[in-house]
Amino acid sequence: MPDEQPHVRITLQTIYDKQLDNERLLVRTLERLDGLADVPDRLRAVETAQAENAWVPKVVLASLIAGISGLATALFSMVGN
Repeated sequence: MPDEQPHVRITLQTIYDKQLDNERLLVRTLERLDGLADVPDRLRAVETAQAENAWVPKVVLASLIAGISGLATALFSMVGN
């Protein structure tokens, strides 16, 4: 029973094509990495913007609490009379 192994023919053209594919992949990968170079600066800018706007939810919550307590006070004073 002879060993049955698939025969693969590798030519210089096949190697050259594979090398071109690898170079294209490398170029695309480097392009993506170049876009990531300024991520820390952009992230810092987003964090700064969020820190500058952190007071907005606090003011909204304080206004909501003041409005509800004012409404409750008005209702109690109307019911009490």
